[in-house]
Parts: sequence; C-alpha cells; structure tokens
Amino acid sequence: MIKVFSTVILLLFLISADQSFAQGAKGIKIYSGYLYQQNVQHKTSFWHGIFGVKSPKKVEAVHDRQCFIEFRSPVSFSHQTVAVIPEQLTYVIRFNDGARPSQGAFEKFIIKIYTNDDEEYSIDPDAEGRQVGINDEHHIFDSYLIYLISGSDINHLEIVNPSGNDQDKYILDKLEVHDNH
Repeated sequence: MIKVFSTVILLLFLISADQSFAQGAKGIKIYSGYLYQQNVQHKTSFWHGIFGVKSPKKVEAVHDRQCFIEFRSPVSFSHQTVAVIPEQLTYVIRFNDGARPSQGAFEKFIIKIYTNDDEEYSIDPDAEGRQVGINDEHHIFDSYLIYLISGSDINHLEIVNPSGNDQDKYILDKLEVHDNH
C-alpha cells in the first residue's frame, strides 16, 4: 500500500513538473541593430546659405551603441505562414550597456514595426505603466501584432523618440530565431 501511494505521488510530481517546463518559451525571436545618428554638423558655403540650398543630412551608425528586442512565445516561430497564434507574446528590450538610457532622446521611446509591404505599426513599452513583468518583460495581447511578429513579414524595427523627432534612432534589422522543440 505504501508503494502504491509513493508511486502515485511520484507520478503526480512528474506530471506537474513536466507541465511547468512546457509553459516556458518555445520560440525566441531576436531583432538587433545599432544607433543611427544624423550628423547635424554639416558645413554649408556662404552661397548655399543665402540661396537656401540644403545639403543632405548624413546618417552614421554608432557601432558601440546596440539594442536588442527579444520576443518570446509559447509556440515556435515559423518561417512560413503562421498556423498557431498564442494568446500573448512577451518581449524584453536591452541596450548594449544592459539598461535603458536614463537621459537624452531615448529616456522614453516607442517601437515601430515596418513590414515588407511598407506598413507601419507601433508598440509603446510604457503603455503598461509600472506593471512590467519579471526581468522587465513586456506583454503583447493584440492578436494582429502577435500574428505579425510570429510570421516573417517584418522588414525591420526601429526604436524612436515618441515626439516624432527622427534625429537619432536604433534600426534593428538583424534577426535570429531560436526554436526549442
């Protein structure tokens, strides 16, 4: 009788442990890229200044300032048509110094998603207020955004100032997908 009880308890423990491991992220999609700054110090000649001919602004990548957005899903990410859409995705934003910049244009920011067919969508990480999850995880519950992120139609992401000032921005155009089966 004691063996039966211990076997039942052991089986219940193994079943609950297996379910807790199954709830972890099966798919991880990481977008990364660098800060692009517009060169505001451009020299114009006297004649260009008088006649109003503007020289084009130069954009330069700052390779020592990098940003990562890691999307985590309970369903594997697909390189084809999305078959299963999870109820939510979580994401973490990391800058190369390990923390969000506390000063300057990126104290508050939004994430812009650009698709291959020139559509634009926005995510505001501060929209959740102070209810950010464990380890600065943010959540997405919008089913269309989940569908978009789960698929392969994203061209690139940008981290920009919410004021609409396009001076400096992170352009995340490198993609890594890790699926745990």
